[in-house]
Amino acid sequence: PDEAAPRFIVQVGAFAEDAKAKEVRAKLEKAGIKTYTHVAQTKEGKRIRVRVGPFASREDAEKAAAKLKQINLQPQILSL
Repeated sequence: PDEAAPRFIVQVGAFAEDAKAKEVRAKLEKAGIKTYTHVAQTKEGKRIRVRVGPFASREDAEKAAAKLKQINLQPQILSL
C-alpha cells in the first residue's frame, strides 16, 4: 500500500463515558459495521472516539457515512 496516500475514517462520535461509547459501538456492530475506538486527551478530559474505517478513498468513507446516517448517527469524515 502507498503510505503517502491519505486514508479516510468516519468518526461517529466522541464520548466522555465508556458506557455511551459502548452503546454506540453495539448499535453499529448490530448493523454489521466494524468499529474501533481511539482515546484522546482533550482539554475537557478523556474522550473515546468511535470510528469506522480506514477507507482508501473519500468515496468509500462517504458510503459508510451515508449508512450511519440511516441509523440516526452524525458521522464526520476525517482524513488521516
